[in-house]
Amino acid sequence: MFCCLKNCLNGVLPAQTVHIKKSHNPVQLDSCHMGHEVVIIKSGLRACGTGGVLANAPLVQSKSYFEVKLQQSGHWSIGLATPQTDLNQAVGGKDKESWCLTSNHLVLHGGEAIHRLEGSTAVGASEGDASKRPEHATDGAASVELMTPVSAPVFPAATPVGTVAANSNGLPQEGDTIGVAYDHVELNFYLNGRNLNIPVLNVRGTVHPCLFVDDGAILDIVLDNFTFGPPAGFERILIEQSLL
Repeated sequence: MFCCLKNCLNGVLPAQTVHIKKSHNPVQLDSCHMGHEVVIIKSGLRACGTGGVLANAPLVQSKSYFEVKLQQSGHWSIGLATPQTDLNQAVGGKDKESWCLTSNHLVLHGGEAIHRLEGSTAVGASEGDASKRPEHATDGAASVELMTPVSAPVFPAATPVGTVAANSNGLPQEGDTIGVAYDHVELNFYLNGRNLNIPVLNVRGTVHPCLFVDDGAILDIVLDNFTFGPPAGFERILIEQSLL
């Protein structure tokens, strides 16, 4: 446990004195909506430990976007959830209140797989190219298998701490950035700026960004100054008074 926390805190706390700076962006991970074994640091932007955490702002604008940096490998889930989701679970998407892409390359909702990423062709066409979405897939397009319902997966062994491989297989791994775009019709995931073409429909209720971590995973949520930037028409998450 000490080793896990040491890795999580690496580069965040100074040697002797802790100076806490208030974030300019009021949106951050919410310590009032997190699992009992989740640790939030880095001004509310980093999650580690075990369990889930919501951001403190719901997605109320028409088109929202945020990113998550996979700082350290392990078991993780990234997506959207309502405040009713079970944040003491180590895996997101196991209940009807969450919709998540997982480190096992599945998109889960209600404990069932909606999509599976497949190998080196998982990264699909650029945003807006409907001909390469799953329903129009052709040879060389995104390879996404729509699955029959299955139970939530058993995760494979995590990549050893400190190893960062080049992403040549088109699947998320340590060091990558996952983008999440939501327009109240579709939830879409991006890998290093490329659309994974695994749209999730029928997201219901008031949803927040959610992160789930386990087995040493460390995730940083990026709420502005994006690495890859939002798709056309999307913008960073705004709190409700910002919409007035």
